[in-house]
Amino acid sequence: MLEQWTEWMRQAMAWIEQTGPVGWVIFIALYALSCVLFLPGSVLSFGAGAVYGFWGGAVLVSAASVVGALANFLSARFLLRGWMEKKFAGSRKFQALNHVATKDAWRMIILTRISPILPHSLVSCAFGLSRIGLARFTVASWIGFLPISAAYSYGGSILGHMAKGGLHQGPWAWLAYTLEIGLTVAITLWITRAAHRALKSTSPEVVDESAGSPS
Repeated sequence: MLEQWTEWMRQAMAWIEQTGPVGWVIFIALYALSCVLFLPGSVLSFGAGAVYGFWGGAVLVSAASVVGALANFLSARFLLRGWMEKKFAGSRKFQALNHVATKDAWRMIILTRISPILPHSLVSCAFGLSRIGLARFTVASWIGFLPISAAYSYGGSILGHMAKGGLHQGPWAWLAYTLEIGLTVAITLWITRAAHRALKSTSPEVVDESAGSPS
């Protein structure tokens, strides 16, 4: 199913590129759907950078990420609360996240958005079951999503230019592109690792691998 979803997302981005401003709305809807279905949105994130460039892609991916997070948050709080509480009742990691979310909501939301220790959709559901307010969840999630959204969009914009033949040619140009991509990857890894360390320091039970993740 994952391979089919990835291929469908590639085709969808090729179609969205031809739809003009309407494509933004379609993109956000598809991204939100991927969050609700607990499916990866990396193809869409790269695709946004390839189609709309770095700045447009970064804004679009961060906005779509928040919309998807809100879909999970609201469904967990108002529609599926009883079912989710039963499903994740045996997950120590989920319960720990739910518990510490009420202590330092801003820090926990931002760190869990940057750190890939738990799937973002699962994190949104956990916060939906907590007492965190909607406005705080929305703003903190957007802040946390920005660095990763920018990294994906930049990588996608480079790939998009390559596919369209818009990159400058020559050894020095390719060296510059390689260094830029390498620097982007290095900065992204540094940010995610720093967030992971901070999260482990703040709430070690959340990142404890022995606690087990929900299935």
